[in-house]
Amino acid sequence: MSVSIETSINGDKQVENISTNNNKGIINWLKGHQISTIRRFVLLAVIVFFMLQFLRVKIAVGSLSGSLALWFVKLIDVFAYLESLVASMDFTTTALIAVLPILAVYLVFGRAFCGWLCPMDYIFTLADRIRKWRVFNFRISPKAGYIVVIGFLGASFALGMPVFTNYFSHLTNFFRGITGAYFYVMDMPAELDVVIYSFAVIAALFILELLFPRMWCRLLCPVGRVYGLFNKVSRLRLKLNENQCLGCKACDSVCYMGVKVSEYVGKSEIRDINCIYCGRCVESCNKTSKLIKMNLSLK
Repeated sequence: MSVSIETSINGDKQVENISTNNNKGIINWLKGHQISTIRRFVLLAVIVFFMLQFLRVKIAVGSLSGSLALWFVKLIDVFAYLESLVASMDFTTTALIAVLPILAVYLVFGRAFCGWLCPMDYIFTLADRIRKWRVFNFRISPKAGYIVVIGFLGASFALGMPVFTNYFSHLTNFFRGITGAYFYVMDMPAELDVVIYSFAVIAALFILELLFPRMWCRLLCPVGRVYGLFNKVSRLRLKLNENQCLGCKACDSVCYMGVKVSEYVGKSEIRDINCIYCGRCVESCNKTSKLIKMNLSLK
């Protein structure tokens, strides 16, 4: 009897130890991925806010290209505004007022939109996880992205409509596809061909990600190109304590935007146009004190 009791007690202690270790493991993982965890939550919250319109809770209606927030605040993306302006060649106070809050946000947070709000980050991360083959090492000059920007602005001017925002924008097609699909399923008026087209665009970007990781984000997306310019003046910054850097380059290996973080050692701040402030480089730093820190200063 005593042996049985002892075995039971020891077994309980083992289970308790395993449970404690598991809990510590989860806590340590959360500490090591704190920024990523918060970022994923913010991404999900943004999508949920837009989905609430189907329940007639109009926190955000439309898409991240252009939306109506809190029932009455009109907002428009900076590149969508530029396209609309060159397409119509008509300056309006209403459009300017809608773009100014967004402009102010990016003057503070830079290109953080791509890492913290864009729903494509979820989709591209899924593509990265299921990829089972070696990716193509296809190099394109970063300047090619600005050719894309100029090309879409030129097409918008020539055709008299915002070409990228209406037809190729991942933001427009993501939310338009979901909204159209919801209307179709609920037997409400919906253009099925538009829904199919929107999901086809997202599928094409998914395939592009499988073959050329983050090429869309790093080089081809005109929205990202424009927002990247704000990194040069934004108040949100990545700062480095270069005096203690071990030179392990772990920060370089985890950056899926191709930013060579280690090359900024000695420059104190990272002002790369491709940085989306995802925080992966901060989490990867092997120093306990974390040499890379995300800093928001309004001074």
